[in-house]
Amino acid sequence: MTLNEYAQFLLSSPNLKDKLYSPEKMPEDIIWPDFVPKDRPERSSKISFSDKKSKMPRVEHLNSEENRILSLHHFANHELMAVEIFAWAILKFQNAPSSVRKSLYKTILEEQKHLKLYLDSIREWGMDLGDRPLNYIFWKQIPNMQTLQKFFAIMALSFEGANLDFSMIYQKAFEKFGDQKRADIMQIVQDDEIRHVKRGAKVVFSDGVLQGQQWEKYLEYLTHPFTPRRAKGFLYFPELRTKAGLSIEFAEALGAYTDEYDGTTNARIVKNVFGMGTT
Repeated sequence: MTLNEYAQFLLSSPNLKDKLYSPEKMPEDIIWPDFVPKDRPERSSKISFSDKKSKMPRVEHLNSEENRILSLHHFANHELMAVEIFAWAILKFQNAPSSVRKSLYKTILEEQKHLKLYLDSIREWGMDLGDRPLNYIFWKQIPNMQTLQKFFAIMALSFEGANLDFSMIYQKAFEKFGDQKRADIMQIVQDDEIRHVKRGAKVVFSDGVLQGQQWEKYLEYLTHPFTPRRAKGFLYFPELRTKAGLSIEFAEALGAYTDEYDGTTNARIVKNVFGMGTT
């Protein structure tokens, strides 16, 4: 099985079990010139995309195990989308450097690890993926991810960047309510997401971008109405950005970015109830 064949398998199989398949060794990277991947993955009816809203439980309600499980179900959907969309990137960017294509493969394996952790936890409780509507927020950005740099600006620096914050928030929330097992899962996710953001930064800023110019270059790759608000959680931890290889200037600019979604109820609750200091 080649790298392209593996990516195509992940996208074309409708079964969740197949999307968790990992080869025993790194597949050989044989290019498919002019290949055009589909802009949606195949999924069985159980895990199909839905336009129905599935509300994320509010942080102060995570004292309930059911709400903690519902949160993990939400995260599991994001991990499945990530597995699929990084497979799409392998197929889409045939001319990307081999090192980048291999890094996409490594990211898939790590996203599968996260997905398995979430699935084990929710299934242990008696829930399965697809028991609530599954959104397709990542796939909606396909029209805006038609170059390698734009792909990584949106997926790595934005969506996965935001997950640096969310993994920290939910780790602390689970600890607050005595759920150390699931807090440990969030720590594993955070450690891997730091690597994912770092991989993305290497690509986005590969053309000699100075540290002080990272923010402006990042903005060039975003298409309105997608804005930097997607790149951070409702609480922001700038030290996680510098840990992921982004410049202090980038971390400060992202922290200073504001729009109509700032100051959410969740943010106030976490600050006031959990006493989590942030920027």
